[in-house]
Amino acid sequence: MSTVLLGALLGRWLRKSSKLSIKFLLIFSGAYLLGIGVFHLLPEVYEEHSHHYGLVIMAGFFTQLLLEGMSKGLEHGHSHSELFQNKGLPMGVMLGLFLHALIESIPIGSHMNDLSRDALFWGLIVHKLPVSIILYNMLCEFSGKWYIVGLWLLSFALMAPLGVIIGDFFPLFAEHSAEMTAYVFGIFLHISTTILFEGNQSHRFNFLKYGVILLALGIAWLSVSH
Repeated sequence: MSTVLLGALLGRWLRKSSKLSIKFLLIFSGAYLLGIGVFHLLPEVYEEHSHHYGLVIMAGFFTQLLLEGMSKGLEHGHSHSELFQNKGLPMGVMLGLFLHALIESIPIGSHMNDLSRDALFWGLIVHKLPVSIILYNMLCEFSGKWYIVGLWLLSFALMAPLGVIIGDFFPLFAEHSAEMTAYVFGIFLHISTTILFEGNQSHRFNFLKYGVILLALGIAWLSVSH
C-alpha cells in the first residue's frame, strides 16, 4: 500500500514534467521483473523437472494478454487519458488492472519458499510504482476531487494484500505453489518483454536505456540472497 501512496506522490510531482523519467522508470521495472523471473522464479519452478510448467507459464502469459485487452495496457505504461477526460470512469480498464494486481500477489501467500517470496515481493513493489504514477495521473483526469482519486487508489492498493490473503486461506494454492509461481512468471514475462520491446521502437542503440536495463538486472540478481 505504501508503494501506491509513493506512486501517487511522485505522480503529483511529475505530472507537469517530462514523461522521460516515467519512461525510464518503466524500463527499469520491466527489466527488474524479467530479472527476478529468470534468476529466481524460473529455477524454483523447474526444480522438479516437470515439463507441464511450460504450459502453466504460457497460461499466465496469455492471461495477461486478455487482461491487457481490458486494462488497455495500463500495467505496462500505456496512458490513456482520453478515456478518463470528461467521461465516466472506464470500469473495464479498472477491472483489468485490479484483477492483474490481485492475481500476481496470490503466490506470496501460497507458501512459496522464502527466496522466491522475497523476489516476488520486491518485484511487485518495483512494478507497482510506475503503474501507480500513471494511474494517479489518469484518475486526476477523471476527477479533480482528491477523495475520489484517493478512494480508487486505496482500492487498487488493497488488491495485493487481498491476493496474499487468498493465497494463504485456500489450501489449493499452497498445494500448487509451484504452478502459481509459474503462472505469475508468465504474467511477468508478458509485461516485461512488452515494456522492453515498446521502449525500443526506434531500433536505435540507446546507452542510457541499456544502462538502466543492466542496472535493473544487476539489482535483481543481488536483491535476494543466494
